[in-house]
Amino acid sequence: MKIVHVLNHFLPHQTAGTEVYTWALVKALYTIGIKGCVVIPNYGKKDNATYLYDGIEVYQYAETSVVDRSLIMGKRHPDGLPYFEQLLQQLQPDIVHFHELAGSNGITVTHVTVAKALRIKVVMTFHLAGYTCKTGNLMYMGDTLCGGTIQINNCSACYLHSRGLGAKAKWLFPVSGALYQLGIDSTKWNHQLGTALGTQQLIAQLQQQFTKLVNACDAVVSLTSWYRQILLNNGAPKHKLWHIPQGLPSVSKDTPPTIVPVTLPIKCLFVGRISAFKGLHLLLQAIMALPKEAIRIDIYGASNDDGYAQHWQQATAAFPNITWKGTLPQQDVVPTMQQYHLLCLCSTFSEMSPLVIQEAFAAGIPVLASNVYGNAEQIQHGVNGWLFPFNNVAALTQQLAQLINEPALIDKARLQIVPPIGFDRLAENYKQVYGHLLTNTE
Repeated sequence: MKIVHVLNHFLPHQTAGTEVYTWALVKALYTIGIKGCVVIPNYGKKDNATYLYDGIEVYQYAETSVVDRSLIMGKRHPDGLPYFEQLLQQLQPDIVHFHELAGSNGITVTHVTVAKALRIKVVMTFHLAGYTCKTGNLMYMGDTLCGGTIQINNCSACYLHSRGLGAKAKWLFPVSGALYQLGIDSTKWNHQLGTALGTQQLIAQLQQQFTKLVNACDAVVSLTSWYRQILLNNGAPKHKLWHIPQGLPSVSKDTPPTIVPVTLPIKCLFVGRISAFKGLHLLLQAIMALPKEAIRIDIYGASNDDGYAQHWQQATAAFPNITWKGTLPQQDVVPTMQQYHLLCLCSTFSEMSPLVIQEAFAAGIPVLASNVYGNAEQIQHGVNGWLFPFNNVAALTQQLAQLINEPALIDKARLQIVPPIGFDRLAENYKQVYGHLLTNTE
């Protein structure tokens, strides 16, 4: 059995959740006799290329597309599409496994349909929620958890709101609706106003692209139960859906560390992208409102160079209990976490299934997180961690204050943590998916 794994970037050139997941899966599958390689675009290059990463063959197909508005809006196909097709014909895989789509000059729905047209079985793993949500965060109007079903009117209003158009949205929304009802696609107009007026058309296209995607797939994999339900709500065929929970690339077989009773100060850490989306500012505001001697926070992560990190570094400069630690190598995450009492994750959007929670559980520490879908599926409030209403600094501060007053709650939560599964288990689950497809000739 030979599997081609397709995504937009790969290690070592880009290191993020999807790249690490794909690397770990390919390695784990190999141990049970399933061969695999990786295919990515060779951006800006007119020739194909190959390289080897940790024993994995990586094929880069030529992708010379000039990124312009027509490509971004999906009005034309990427130039590299024929080279992608030729590469699949050359590799002759049993299954093409897509891990992400990006549009523009990256992997698109059309790449999926090309693989399907070659009569190759197609699998898609959904790592992000953007395939059913134009804003990508599943937050209606930025302040309420969304049910996730694509609805042209509601999604259009929410998308306009997310673009920060303010008062303009009041007239853009009805005009966009009128143009959509008249069959006028203003996204073809070559300016920003045309795009804004074509919001309902964009949502309709999102719905159409999602349907096209799931129809082209032989199997669709969700990392979470909550997103599996959203896929069903949006019309994904039940017989194509598989739920394979998140795991860790490496799970230690060593004896768990001895639990030492928590004493003040409570030692917290944040691990992740230094970004407003990750809600670090909420955590910092809460810590700044609490007694300095009772709690401290160490912050690990890279910034987006947008001024956010610099602002909060300056704002917290006078607080000796807030320390900025820089980036943390992947292999050091779990050992470092074992030096702390609590991981804090204050996401302001519904992440699919944050790997950092699994890493914390592998380290044997509970998690305090915002109550959004991806966090709530892994955390039982008051059992293996705590949940607070997202974007609510007061509730977060109150929860931290309770832990300061009753640190034994952390000890109790640590005893309830179930260690995460490893990729050896995920590989067996995917073997079942692949085997089902290859034996099913319908």
